[in-house]
Amino acid sequence: MATITTLTRVFRLGATDLPDPDPDLTPEQVLEAYKEQYPSLRYGKVQEVGIEADTLVYQLVPAELHPNG
Repeated sequence: MATITTLTRVFRLGATDLPDPDPDLTPEQVLEAYKEQYPSLRYGKVQEVGIEADTLVYQLVPAELHPNG
């Protein structure tokens, strides 16, 4: 018989794992929520990394800075 396991989501910003603020939010909505605390995510994106143990990991990727000159 198959067993159903609910995965916990975690959002990784660099080497920091941030908790899921609300499991009902989409990953994009979580990115929007974390933009308040992490301004570098203002133009960032979210990427699904995969499953580690019983955790679904998403990478929060800050926007690349392109200085003029």
